[in-house]
Amino acid sequence: MKKNFLKCLLLSCSVMVLLNACVKDKYTGNQTGDAGPSYVRITEAKVYNQFFSPFTTVKPVTMFSVRRDAASSTVLQGTNTVVLTDITTAYLAAHSTPYSAMPSTLYTVASAPGVTASATSLTFTFGPGDFAKNVVFNIDGSKVDLSKQYAIAYAVTNTGGLTQKAGLDTILATIAIKNKYDGVYTISGTMVDITNPAFAEVNTLSTLVGVTPYQYELRTTSANTCDVYDNYSAGYAQGYGIVFNTGTGASAYGSFMPVLTFNLANDKITAVTNHYGQPAGNGRYAQLDPSGTVNAYENGKITIKYNMVGGALVSANQVRTTWDEVWTYKKSR
Repeated sequence: MKKNFLKCLLLSCSVMVLLNACVKDKYTGNQTGDAGPSYVRITEAKVYNQFFSPFTTVKPVTMFSVRRDAASSTVLQGTNTVVLTDITTAYLAAHSTPYSAMPSTLYTVASAPGVTASATSLTFTFGPGDFAKNVVFNIDGSKVDLSKQYAIAYAVTNTGGLTQKAGLDTILATIAIKNKYDGVYTISGTMVDITNPAFAEVNTLSTLVGVTPYQYELRTTSANTCDVYDNYSAGYAQGYGIVFNTGTGASAYGSFMPVLTFNLANDKITAVTNHYGQPAGNGRYAQLDPSGTVNAYENGKITIKYNMVGGALVSANQVRTTWDEVWTYKKSR
């Protein structure tokens, strides 16, 4: 009987120890939401670009959002007042960008609970339960210049007792209106370089350096002009440069990338010029090939024949390379 009592006692103690260990494992430490500092950050930092189809009405556009990442329910149920200061003029002066400061005549700041706008700053009051505030501009599309990409820049200058999130405390937000030709296009066709018959169009590469079939972006620069931009070469000559097949691998023509000009009345391409200048520093310039029979945009396709003229290995006004291609619209960018 005594032995049975001792066995039961030992078993009960073992169970209690085991349960106690489980309870300790479950509740050891603080909850994740209650640990560390509470941050304030700009969700879209550091740069946020938006492009829109043409509009003539007043359009509400969310430029960016400010977020309070509360580390505890106490902070979330409290109040923090955060101030962002307009640094647009200083930012654009200090950086080489294609942007224009957004004029105050173009927009008004939409009314929103806890958001107060002045000529030089935005104030955000985070009350109990608030974790995010949107900055919405009512933009008058009838006043937008299609040739411009408008920008605003703000920086957190008062955290309201929160901790500034490094790298997420400034925002450059831009908007631009896309013309009808703007978008991402797949390309197909041929390329001939008179200096080397082995050189061929990029899609002939056995292993493409980017996407397949290859793609270009047409980026609006005015109502009827677009820069051609390579955003898909996985870092190889990415940007303003045409990738091609040398016969043994990939290369690119430096300081050469087309700019297209369209006739809005009939969608014909009226000019092809070089993004880097006519001519560029290396002597290269672009032109429409006079033997091209279409050179136009129609139903989402651009049929184009154009030349790279001059530069090394040929005379100043001699056509070196000719592209005869069809660009097919794939998606918006």
